[in-house]
Amino acid sequence: MSTRPPNDSSGSFDHLSLRYLRQSLDTIHPADEPYVLNSVEHRVIRRTKIITLTIAALLGIAGVIFLYGPQYMWPDLFTNTTIGLFGDAYELPLSTALYGVLVVYIEVNLLMALNLQSVKGIMDVCHFPTAHDAQYDRHLQLLANAALEKTNKGFLRFGIDPYLNLPRWGLINFFLLNMVKAVLSNLTSTFLLKRFLGRYAFRQITDLAGMPIYAFWNAWASWHIIQEAQIRVMAPTTIREFVHELHEEWGKNDQFRPLILEALQYVAILQRQYNYAHFLLTETLVDRFKLRSDVLLTGDFLKQMSQVPIAVRLSLERLIVFGVLVDGNLSLLERRRLRQLRKNGFLTYSDKEIKRIANDYNQGQGLWI
Repeated sequence: MSTRPPNDSSGSFDHLSLRYLRQSLDTIHPADEPYVLNSVEHRVIRRTKIITLTIAALLGIAGVIFLYGPQYMWPDLFTNTTIGLFGDAYELPLSTALYGVLVVYIEVNLLMALNLQSVKGIMDVCHFPTAHDAQYDRHLQLLANAALEKTNKGFLRFGIDPYLNLPRWGLINFFLLNMVKAVLSNLTSTFLLKRFLGRYAFRQITDLAGMPIYAFWNAWASWHIIQEAQIRVMAPTTIREFVHELHEEWGKNDQFRPLILEALQYVAILQRQYNYAHFLLTETLVDRFKLRSDVLLTGDFLKQMSQVPIAVRLSLERLIVFGVLVDGNLSLLERRRLRQLRKNGFLTYSDKEIKRIANDYNQGQGLWI
């Protein structure tokens, strides 16, 4: 049912994964569902998360130490450079700035290597990518094309997958953006420290106070990347099985089929072509139900929903809930649309049930709608 992982055991995270890989290859998935993580896969992913987040946090702390430590030890190397411009002389910290760029460059590359190794370990132990999806290469190519057209939207959801040969610039931009957040958080922290400590706020204190801030943001970024990798492992087969089941029941129903894209448009899934899971769901539905993706949608989904039989309405409800949860993240817009459906009596799932289903899916227990 799946391809064997590459024969490459270099690196600490490969050793972590390969320790359990043989057991995983010989272990049957619960209920024989490849999109449900078994106990071995859970154990490997949990350990990978702990180690990755710990090392990422330590890199954040080390970055602060290596940035400011040499400036305290060898201050003569970081003196300001005098530059003349239009007859005026300006003192600029060029050496400090260049050294800071070098530290950031090294830290970003170390974070890249750390997270890509972690992702590779997760995909190895989960037998990903699968080899039995006839549309797999097509989906990936279309996803890449869509991402290039919407680069300002989501950096191809970080572009993290080493097996899919997707560009790494998405991950680089994600880390750089994350460091900008860390810098802004550190500036805020420094301002507050100076405000409350006054003359006792020595430079060494305010500089080193940034260590937990950078550690937090590095760990936060790594957590999101690993979570994205887990979704990429689970989403393709989860989507295929769900769409197959939906097609078996409603594939020839003339009241259900025209409302599929209307439902996806209502919860904004069609607007997120850069989103891996949403794009895959849309393409699979269009392909399986033989839908025309160029049809002009009415945008009046609630009115259309009120005019169909209850059985059709319940299946559209399943599709909507599945669509908003399959990417592992329930956005504010999606929450608002679900509340509108509930207010109009078109949603039987409570907010508590949806949160439980989302939590089970993110923990690798499958998306059961």
